Amino acid sequence: MEPAKSKSRSFRRKQVRTVSGTKRVYVKRKPKLGTCHVTGEKLKGVPRQRVPKLKNIAKSSRRPQRPFGGVLSSRAARKVHVEKARSLNK
Repeated sequence: MEPAKSKSRSFRRKQVRTVSGTKRVYVKRKPKLGTCHVTGEKLKGVPRQRVPKLKNIAKSSRRPQRPFGGVLSSRAARKVHVEKARSLNK
């Protein structure tokens, strides 16, 4: 009888080659790519990894090192900076 997690599609079925033959392994799926909160476009420089793997990656590699990095796209962040600069001059 197969384990209960084999019925759930939240686990990816993966065939792994072993010495005794092939074996089915169940792996959690990777998360979707991050999206910008303003424009909705996919973020660059943000890895698609689950939390245990992200902890082993350097913090500087997890997201871009700039204001709003990993939250807004570069285009949206640029607009925010321009609006902020214009509001300060008034």
